[in-house]
Amino acid sequence: MVGETRRGILSATLIGAMTATSFQIFALAVLAPEIIAEFDLTRGELGLIGSVNTLVGGLTAPFSGRITDWMGPRRAVIAAIVVSAVGMALMAMAPGALVLALSAVLLGVPQGWGNPATNALIAERVADGSKGVITGVKQSGVQFGVFLSGLTLPSLALWMGWRGAMWGFAGLFAVLALAVWIGLRPSPAIASGQNALTGEAGTSGGGAGLEPDEDDDAAQRWILRLAVYALCAGTVGGAVSRFFPLWAQETVGLSSRTAGLLVALGGFLGMGARVMAGRVAERQIAPPRLLSVLALIGAVYCVSLGITLSVGDWILWPATLLNAVGIGAWNAVAMLAVIVAVPAHRAGRASGIVMMGFLVGLSLGSPVAGYVVDRFGTYQPIWWVGAALMVVASTLTSPRRSGRLA
Repeated sequence: MVGETRRGILSATLIGAMTATSFQIFALAVLAPEIIAEFDLTRGELGLIGSVNTLVGGLTAPFSGRITDWMGPRRAVIAAIVVSAVGMALMAMAPGALVLALSAVLLGVPQGWGNPATNALIAERVADGSKGVITGVKQSGVQFGVFLSGLTLPSLALWMGWRGAMWGFAGLFAVLALAVWIGLRPSPAIASGQNALTGEAGTSGGGAGLEPDEDDDAAQRWILRLAVYALCAGTVGGAVSRFFPLWAQETVGLSSRTAGLLVALGGFLGMGARVMAGRVAERQIAPPRLLSVLALIGAVYCVSLGITLSVGDWILWPATLLNAVGIGAWNAVAMLAVIVAVPAHRAGRASGIVMMGFLVGLSLGSPVAGYVVDRFGTYQPIWWVGAALMVVASTLTSPRRSGRLA
């Protein structure tokens, strides 16, 4: 019973931390029409504000990883959530676009800190054999943020305005930080093979095909390859995912609530996809091979968006599943790959390197996509370039290029 309680607290902490630290980018996407109208922004300017968030996160992620390794994962997680709450409050009170951009700068810090802090927490407290599922649960927090934003923000914005909705989430994240501080007790690093959740021996290896690498050079090369993979996937996420709700309303003709429902559905399915992907990566399919397959599924999703106007908007519903698996689940596999490839005391900084690639990609993709739409009046190039980038990502982690890490 004690072990299950600890597991529940840890899982809730990981999900909540990932939701809080990444929430602004989802809010900017779902509330794009309201924010554009209030601040008289172009799509490119809105994309640029989102990019400020992710660029700051990308540039600070390696430093955040080192800070995490220095101060300990529990305190790092709490600090990241507190900064998220403050940043959401600043966004809610923004009198103009400049302060909105400043909130994106502040919220960029937890954006880059979330994964290093939570990965280090897993490395410290979870034994091999359980890390895959827990990592998937943790990464589902990002998709929960997608689900939560798509499900609640359109209605909250109609009821209390988008500012009121942001104040509500600022308060929610502050309560979350307090709950983690009270509920997640300090814990020493676990001995090899021991599970800090239960105090029992864990299973080594887990069948992932990725053992902690004794060859430090090989591990570093693998981390760098993951970072480039993340760069491609992040660019697609910034260009495709961030502008999907606006495109669905402006071009496809869906209502704001239907577009929000599609976002929420993608987030809901993504939660399950990330948990399952983490489990599969540890027990059945080696992370390099699985990452390659997931990238190809992401490419098919982008193609589905590209042909929507030709075949009809019905395709967006099944495409949402492709989005959840191909665009959403890779992050869980990549984070597991980091956790098992390096020693626990280096999990934070290694995660920071991969997150830097991902967040820099998000930063590049969003303003470029916004410029393309403003300049040419069409979203089509975004979908096709996104498909091409996911194909490139697939080749980066193909088993023949992954050496003994495959």
